[in-house]
Amino acid sequence: MLRIDCVKAISRNLRDLVIDSVPASLTGSSIDALKLIHPNAQQLMGKDFYIYSGAGAGQERIIGSLNIANRRIIFSEVFASIPSINSNFLIFDFFAKDEYDNALDRMIGRAKQSYLEDKVATLAVVASQYEYPVPSGFKYISDLKLVPSGHTDYSADDEVSRIFELQHTLWSILPNASGSYMIKFDARKIDMDVIDNEWLNVVGQVEPDIGATDNATIPAALEEFIINGASMIMASSRIRENEREWYSKFLMFKGVTDQLESYIFRHKRGKQVG
Repeated sequence: MLRIDCVKAISRNLRDLVIDSVPASLTGSSIDALKLIHPNAQQLMGKDFYIYSGAGAGQERIIGSLNIANRRIIFSEVFASIPSINSNFLIFDFFAKDEYDNALDRMIGRAKQSYLEDKVATLAVVASQYEYPVPSGFKYISDLKLVPSGHTDYSADDEVSRIFELQHTLWSILPNASGSYMIKFDARKIDMDVIDNEWLNVVGQVEPDIGATDNATIPAALEEFIINGASMIMASSRIRENEREWYSKFLMFKGVTDQLESYIFRHKRGKQVG
């Protein structure tokens, strides 16, 4: 699921989504749309408007007024980049797009504390070299396994056939002076010359890589946890305005989020990086 689709799901959870549509026509400071059917000219004033795809994507404006007869919303601030009739936009009732982003970022951070993805990277062994940078992104390393260089016949490679998996006592993960981390082999226990020119599979876990753009992908395993958690956070921010309604929403989404957290939790395996 794309991040913007999570925004839509959260807004529907909270009954905050007014319109998801495209313009029928537009200018630099107004948009006409067929879905703008509202009996009261003040109904959309002050609502948050956001373009999420097409020309002008990423721009957010506050609606200044509504022309009922022409189904036209007018903005006090012109667009820096004019959208087109193929631009998709959202109108929210209570919240602004940056509030959705803040709630999503907080839940993504929380998800990363519980959920780690499996990853395999490779590094080339060099004779007499006993320190190697930890491959990018790794939070835990569980195994270092020799693999044949240039082919997949394990039995044809003598070192790989005899050694294959390097015992945990042969290596450790330690910081270096620059603040990064290194895989360090114990020269008292292993001779790196023996496995010169071999390749190692680094097997471990990484945090999910989730970008901050609207088109960033949320891993399928985390979708419901992040959507319900962000709904919980946003509902909590409005409890004082309508105590019973928003508190009920908060409790409902909190209950689901707490249950889902145990579902997404994955045990850490191996040696920690950092």
